[in-house]
Amino acid sequence: MEKKMLLKKGAESELYLIDWYGQNAVSKIRVSKKYRHHSIDLILRKHRTLHEARIMSSVKMFDVVTPFVYFLDSNNFEIIMEYIVGNVLKDVFSPNFCTELGQIVAKLHLNNIIHGDLTTSNFIITPQNHLVVIDFGLSFYSERMEDKAADIRLFKEILNSVHVEFFKTSFENFYLGYNKIYGKESLKLFNTVDEIEQRGRYSR
Repeated sequence: MEKKMLLKKGAESELYLIDWYGQNAVSKIRVSKKYRHHSIDLILRKHRTLHEARIMSSVKMFDVVTPFVYFLDSNNFEIIMEYIVGNVLKDVFSPNFCTELGQIVAKLHLNNIIHGDLTTSNFIITPQNHLVVIDFGLSFYSERMEDKAADIRLFKEILNSVHVEFFKTSFENFYLGYNKIYGKESLKLFNTVDEIEQRGRYSR
C-alpha cells in the first residue's frame, strides 16, 4: 500500500487509487479545514467519515449498488473502498441511463436517504451498462418532502446545464423511473420541485 495515485481532489476530501492486498482500491481521505477550530474539525471529519461509510453499506439492503467498503479508519478519516471499473456517467451520458437513475434515487428517497450531490459525476457506468452510485459525502437522512425535492432539483439543474441538449428526454426518463419505484406520491414530490424553482425565481 505504499504506492498511491491521486484520482481526484475535492473541497472535502481526496481520492487515491491504491493497492489493497493485490487489487485496486480507492482511498478516500477527508482533509482538514483551516478555517475550522481544530477540535471541531476533528469531530466533524470523524463523524462524516463514519456516516458516509454507514450509508454506503446500508443502501445495499434495498438494491442500490455502491462500492464495497473494505476498511474504515475513522481516526485517520479514511474509507478504503472497491474500485469500480467503468466510465463516469458525465463522460458517456445518454438519456437512456436516466430511467435507471430515477429508480435508484427513488429507492434512496423511499428509505429517507438524501444523496445531497446528485450530479452525473457521481454515477459510474459499468461495462455491463449498470449504474453505481458514488460519493455519499453530503448524504443525510430526512423524511421531508422538501429535502427529497431539493435532491431532485439539483439533478434537474445539472441536466439543464451540463447536458442541456438532452434535457427534456432525460428528465422525462428520470421521472418515469422514479415514479415506477416511488409510486403515487411522485407527482406531489415533483410539484414541490417546481415550487422550489418558482421561489428561487421570485427571490431573484
